[in-house]
Amino acid sequence: MSAAIRPPEAATPIFRNGFATTALALGIVGVGFGLSVLFGLLATVSGTLAVLFGVIGVVRARRGRATDGGMAAIGVVAGLVAVALGVMSMVSIADQPTDSLSSIGLLG
Repeated sequence: MSAAIRPPEAATPIFRNGFATTALALGIVGVGFGLSVLFGLLATVSGTLAVLFGVIGVVRARRGRATDGGMAAIGVVAGLVAVALGVMSMVSIADQPTDSLSSIGLLG
């Protein structure tokens, strides 16, 4: 007996959203950098890139060219948090040298 011949299955395209993955990864890294006081600039840069890639990922998901628009949206939110933490970190670093210099009598 011969094996039954099955019709070929319809190939369903698997859309991926690399922008969403990149946005989420950069957002998480940016939040990590933002939580440490010394890496405010890196947090701001990675957060900005996360927002950019996340917006591209959301747009691609809405147009049907990619999947996982939710991950892209979470990447945007994580990127915004990273930017906020990075800016706060840079502002707090900028205030500290003047306080320490004035405490030892160098800045009046």
